[in-house]
Amino acid sequence: MTNQGDSSTGGVLVRDVRKEFTSPKGEPLRVLDGVSMDVRPGEFISIVGPSGCGKTTLLRIIQGLDDADGGEVRVAGALPGQGPTGFVFQRASLFPWRTVERNVAFGLDLAALKGEPGRPATRSGRRDRVAGLLRLTGLADFADYYPSQISGGMQQRVNLARALAIQPSVLLMDEPFSALDAQTREKLQRDLQRVVHETGTTTIFITHDIREAVFQADRVFVMAARPGRFVKVYDIDEPRPRRAEFQQSDRLAELAREIWGLLHHPKSEAALAAANSTA
Repeated sequence: MTNQGDSSTGGVLVRDVRKEFTSPKGEPLRVLDGVSMDVRPGEFISIVGPSGCGKTTLLRIIQGLDDADGGEVRVAGALPGQGPTGFVFQRASLFPWRTVERNVAFGLDLAALKGEPGRPATRSGRRDRVAGLLRLTGLADFADYYPSQISGGMQQRVNLARALAIQPSVLLMDEPFSALDAQTREKLQRDLQRVVHETGTTTIFITHDIREAVFQADRVFVMAARPGRFVKVYDIDEPRPRRAEFQQSDRLAELAREIWGLLHHPKSEAALAAANSTA
């Protein structure tokens, strides 16, 4: 189903990952069942699927926030939690007492305190990197603002800049635009394309918005209902960074309709799952 990637240089390798939780009744609840994928360095992939199918659980396993019950995960050649990853959550998780500039600098300041290699050790070096990211994300004029003084869309820009500040090999994004209005969301989708294209960061993006998934990704991974497993992968043969013309194109709409049909017709899903299991 997937193409072989190189996890040692910024890719992500997931092999036969399984995860179970315990239900309120004390019964085992399998959330992920043999999930596998290879994400190539610099690739942007989207994951779509029904609510509760395990998308966020998979992302948390890749990040090292949860442990898998079986299988193998490598992030830039390292075990989960040990590789250089940035995580952007569904809602902005900013420190209200820090300015935009200081929020972006948080990860760098923490790394400097720990003496981590490959991070700017001097305050001026960290300031220069933050300034560059503020320019890249369109926040240069808001460096001294506090989170309460900027919009939700701008707060998510800060979240993105903060995640990129540590120069992650892999960027993980869990429905980062879902709480935004449609116009802001479409603008941030295009901005994300530009930023990721300029940084070359491998990106795994979870969304319930199928059009958003198609617009963003080199490949869209479709996940079946629990227990979560991939039933089809769509290659999106469109140059990146993506433009507004593609965002509103008939081709994007056609791909989105096909994926929507797969997600909303269980018989089609079962047939695809059976075909993929014997491929």
